Amino acid sequence: MKASNIYQLTLEKYFGKALEIVNSGEKKEFLSSKMNNDQLTLVTNIIEKIEKQKSILAVLITSLIKKIVDQGQDIRLHREEFNGGYSGRTLDTNVITPWLKREFPRYAPKESGWLTRSIEQPHPFTLDFPGKIRDKQVKQSFLSILNDIEINRASPSNYLITLFIFLIEKKKAELTTAAHILDKANKHFLTINQVLSLLNDCFSLPNSSRLPVVAIYSVYQILIKEVDFYKNATLNPLKSHTTSDRYSGYGDIELYDKEGNPFEIVEIKHNIPIDSMMISDVLRKVEGTKIRRYLILTTHEPNFSETDSQIYDLVNKIKSQYSIDIIPNGVMPTLKYYLRLINNLEEFIELFVANIKAEFESSTDIKHSHLGKIMDIINEYPRRG
Repeated sequence: MKASNIYQLTLEKYFGKALEIVNSGEKKEFLSSKMNNDQLTLVTNIIEKIEKQKSILAVLITSLIKKIVDQGQDIRLHREEFNGGYSGRTLDTNVITPWLKREFPRYAPKESGWLTRSIEQPHPFTLDFPGKIRDKQVKQSFLSILNDIEINRASPSNYLITLFIFLIEKKKAELTTAAHILDKANKHFLTINQVLSLLNDCFSLPNSSRLPVVAIYSVYQILIKEVDFYKNATLNPLKSHTTSDRYSGYGDIELYDKEGNPFEIVEIKHNIPIDSMMISDVLRKVEGTKIRRYLILTTHEPNFSETDSQIYDLVNKIKSQYSIDIIPNGVMPTLKYYLRLINNLEEFIELFVANIKAEFESSTDIKHSHLGKIMDIINEYPRRG
């Protein structure tokens, strides 16, 4: 049997055990009999910060699986060049991160936990590991778990099952919240001005840079069905945070013609004004393509960091020389125009919220804190019946 298959089977085995414990209601009994309070605190410290600590999660699971399969391996020696070391990055890239993308996509790194500079250090994961993991409590908890296993002979299987139990419960709670927001949204009837006000409130939330992208994408989903200009267009799915950096694409939103050529691209800036450099940079992005329309939109007010004439003189120059329409504009004026073209505002709201839910389930670009705040915002507007 290939080594990767052994690790994969082991991963599934212990995840299955965690599922059984959660589904049978035996969590309390397992934790009280298998883990002491200090050990539970170490795992909890990591789970609580998981949205910003994807690399640590992948590296921790990799280390625990390695120890379970190869009990003689010191899992602090995570690089092959260490005396007695192994390649943690290889195991993570081939087995752990792909599995995380299937089971817990919100918490999966793009390719490997070892790609961050704080982890990819030529030092063992001992308590004095110098990697600058941003959250000191998470760093100390991670290193302490490995130390507990290697020095105190603590059980890697109990740590792994506990970690999975907490992950399963966290995922269930978050999905319940995400489903609730859909139910809330579907009970509202709004005018264009109310929709724009609602969206503006959403875009004003902290760390909300993904929300304008989702809103513009949602309206395009309707435009390609209802507007003749787009009737033969294909709208590419939104790129997830787990998309490899090797694929950069052309922009945040991409439309292709019936021959499969990109023809309209949308790039969205959040709280960043549009400048001449952004306009000029479009030429590099579209070189060698059939793209003829490129929208640069921003939520920043005012939209431009330079005068209107400076921006539009450059746009006009590019149009005359290269036959490319570059359209710089604000996100809100663009949405106001597009919303006038569609037949059913309720469909837009339903798509917007459904896309938020899908984004939330697949990545941490949409935060858990966003969901509750978005529900509160929606509840400020009129309800049907």
